[in-house]
Amino acid sequence: MIVRATAGPAGNREGQDLLADITAAIGRVVGSVTEVGAAMTALAAAAARAGRNPLRRADLAALRPLVAQVLARHRGFAAGAGVVLAPDALTDAPRCIDWWWADRGTGPGHLEVDLDPGSAEFYDYTTTEWYREPARTGQPCIAGPYVDYICTHEYTFTVSVPVTDEGRFVGVAGADILAGEVERMLLPGLSRLGQAAILVSGSGRVIASSTAHILPRTVLRIPAASRMTAADPLPWMLVSGPAAAAHGPAPPGRS
Repeated sequence: MIVRATAGPAGNREGQDLLADITAAIGRVVGSVTEVGAAMTALAAAAARAGRNPLRRADLAALRPLVAQVLARHRGFAAGAGVVLAPDALTDAPRCIDWWWADRGTGPGHLEVDLDPGSAEFYDYTTTEWYREPARTGQPCIAGPYVDYICTHEYTFTVSVPVTDEGRFVGVAGADILAGEVERMLLPGLSRLGQAAILVSGSGRVIASSTAHILPRTVLRIPAASRMTAADPLPWMLVSGPAAAAHGPAPPGRS
């Protein structure tokens, strides 16, 4: 991922370095889930060669050691990882989430969700940003921060990459990153800027802040002149100095 900074209140070297550091950390997670996606593509190709395309749910067991490696490699940063399949990508499961929690002392735990469309608790993952955007664009996505009521039950970012088989979208590989961990990594650097500084998502939600006047999770209206884009695929903006202190919450109704 390449840092693309623009001039503005936050356009100083320290700010750019801070953005580059967090971009690199998330980029390493994207690289890891890309490996999982490539392994998923290889599984689909092997099934086709064996004359039993599409895959079966049991075939996904071959991915689990690699997913465990991703969670171990990014221990303390990635809270979960796995693959989510497009409807009817498997021959024996209309919908499938093969997602694993990070090691909590007894090894990775499997996420269980209700995928029955007839159930009151049905979880339609095809409507989520982390699924829709890779399907639409064919590019990696970072969704959030949002409250993940399904998996972490905390403010979370989900990074995801598309998985394809001979050009056909078959799902995504991804990982969950706790927003609190991102904030913890950023706060020392924000404090070193020597002035009020906030990092916000593309939708204006505060990811981290060095000023008590603006708390994480607040949604702000950021004028274009105050923005600095971090890097693809992170539509994040760093604002510092008087401009940061002056920003207030967006009008009611924005989420």
